[in-house]
Amino acid sequence: MYPNWKQLLRRMKLEHIKAKSPGFFDLSGGYALKTKPYNDTTSNGLTTAIEDFINFLPHGEASRTNTMGMPRVMNGQVKWTKGNTRKGIADIRGTYKGRSLSIEIKIGADRQREAQKKEQQRIISAGGFYWICKTFPDFLAQWEAAGFEVPQYQNVPSIVNNNKKQ
Repeated sequence: MYPNWKQLLRRMKLEHIKAKSPGFFDLSGGYALKTKPYNDTTSNGLTTAIEDFINFLPHGEASRTNTMGMPRVMNGQVKWTKGNTRKGIADIRGTYKGRSLSIEIKIGADRQREAQKKEQQRIISAGGFYWICKTFPDFLAQWEAAGFEVPQYQNVPSIVNNNKKQ
């Protein structure tokens, strides 16, 4: 359904760099600028791809949620203390055009925990979007189903594919 999603993200990244730092963009080769390729085969890769997609949009912002605790030295020993985020909170929290987004990343056989199901109901009942995404095309399908548009680029400048894994 979205065979060129990696090209879409790369183009969005280049347009973002061009808008924020036009001098750097031009001096770095413009559309031939080498970028790190995206992937959706790992939790970190998919999280980065979705977070970047939302952040590259004019009315979007997104951040990954760190639910991990902190290592602390107590009495000469390193001990992990619990994080201060609510149990079950989604991996990505964001806003697009004033709408709250909570996105849970699930790769492979990973399944939603009970605390995550409760958080899903909490978000939905408050009027926000809560999506479970296993791939980037899965995310794009839910994005469009919510009534949001996926950027379309006309008259695309020739983009040199300098990334080995596209």
